[in-house]
Amino acid sequence: MNAITIFALALLAVPVFARFAKVSKEAIVHYHLIGLGGLFMLVGEATRITADKIAPIAFLLPAILAYAGVVFGTVWLALHYIKHPKEI
Repeated sequence: MNAITIFALALLAVPVFARFAKVSKEAIVHYHLIGLGGLFMLVGEATRITADKIAPIAFLLPAILAYAGVVFGTVWLALHYIKHPKEI
């Protein structure tokens, strides 16, 4: 396993730990977006492994979607906790 696969698995675990922490229903959506980014990272890594020589461009779309999901989820979550500081 390389570092991207481990990072993707860690991102997939974020919604599970948020549920254990009893995060509110409004905020859990943001954590799911971060988990979705981890899922796209795994899809991108699987695409890279299987189609490395056939289609080098095939890794770009899942990677872009993964990083966009992680960035948007993190920013959205930060804004949610700025608006609702008592949930921290």
